[in-house]
Amino acid sequence: MSVSVSLFGVVAAQGFIDEITEEPQGAAVEPVEIDKEQVNIPTGALIVVEGAEGGGGSGFIAKLQDRLFFVTNIHVLAKARGAKFRTADGHSLVLPDHAFLNMSRDLAIIPIDWSGEYLKVSSSLAFDGVKIGDAITVMGNSDGVGVATRLEGRINGIGPEQLQISAKFVPGNSGSPIVHDARGTVVGIVSHMRDLSRRDKWTEDSELSDIRRFGYRLDGENQWEQSSLRRVFDQGELLARYEERTQMMARTIYMLNNERTIMTGYRQHESLGHLFAPFDQGFKWDRGLASANNVRKLERFVNGLRSELVTDRSSTRNALEINFFKKRLLELDAIRDFCEGQLRQTRF
Repeated sequence: MSVSVSLFGVVAAQGFIDEITEEPQGAAVEPVEIDKEQVNIPTGALIVVEGAEGGGGSGFIAKLQDRLFFVTNIHVLAKARGAKFRTADGHSLVLPDHAFLNMSRDLAIIPIDWSGEYLKVSSSLAFDGVKIGDAITVMGNSDGVGVATRLEGRINGIGPEQLQISAKFVPGNSGSPIVHDARGTVVGIVSHMRDLSRRDKWTEDSELSDIRRFGYRLDGENQWEQSSLRRVFDQGELLARYEERTQMMARTIYMLNNERTIMTGYRQHESLGHLFAPFDQGFKWDRGLASANNVRKLERFVNGLRSELVTDRSSTRNALEINFFKKRLLELDAIRDFCEGQLRQTRF
């Protein structure tokens, strides 16, 4: 079921309704020296998301329009099948089987019954006078190790939907609240990093960091679609498998065209291992392209890759219904298009 309503409409609808690049890895957490008194963030409102298969993310409990919600990223929620949701001080959070997903931001809110601590959210950054340079604090599950850590920084940029901040958050912090120190209110949610280290003549003298960090605002005009958690898990896992296949095929095609080798380590891959069958049936590795039989098997392999690139793109596009995942699929299309172009140039 898909509905477009304002946040006020989501809250009002509760009486009638019964029911997100890959982040850059390995970024170091560096202290930021700021001359200020530390803002008090109640640990009872911070949620550590512990994945069933390791890893995890962050979230928090907040009051929006006089209603309490668990707030996190859609991409965190999508990987949370079987996960544990616990406050930083150890209390378990039980979620109902429905969520509201933002139509344009990586933001999910889930209404909860809760009598514990919560965070207040800025209903309008403009009205509250939030500006570039203001001190902020991020608290969440850094590196997914199961503890809430404090990161300090400032607002480096403000856009209609996003904030850029200097607090050096890392994977695991996705879903952490960005708290405005002077007001003690949440002004955004940690979402993603961008690696902008590749420079050209127009940007080589830029003073901006190579790794820039962003969060989504919670205020402003928001449109939401309703979904069960099971549907979020199913759709998120479908997209994750598609992304994994895309990356696998991109690496394989690169090695084939540039290194003239085949990455047979993928032969056990759950959904694409069948493509490597030709290399288990009489392929003479020591003869390479000198063998006509080898060339035929390589051509069969390339044709299988080409077919897979096209067919599962169409089936995945038809299966995805949630707006956030459909947008992510479009981002992967550029990689698929590049792969198809590279395969057209493959010669033996």
